[in-house]
Amino acid sequence: MFGVGESTSKNKKKVLGLTSALEMAYNDPSRYDVVVDAASQLRTVLRDSEVSLTMGEKLRVIKSVTRAKVKAFMGGNTDDYKTFKTLEGISSDLVQLL
Repeated sequence: MFGVGESTSKNKKKVLGLTSALEMAYNDPSRYDVVVDAASQLRTVLRDSEVSLTMGEKLRVIKSVTRAKVKAFMGGNTDDYKTFKTLEGISSDLVQLL
């Protein structure tokens, strides 16, 4: 029983760490690969692990991905749009998982 709570806490820290990484990277278009990777890892952790997040933490995850999508969309070039579309798909999954 002790191991389960520890694992949940570890997964929560991972989710919050990935969210922070996403937040730090989305202002720099040259780091969009980091943004997509962090968002993808968030989806994987939330899908494959038991993670208990507060409403505020859930909102932070969704807001961070949404901001990253907006930044990519506003970039205006083809690569930015591809990033936007990729994040759009991941974002849909995250909303369902949260």
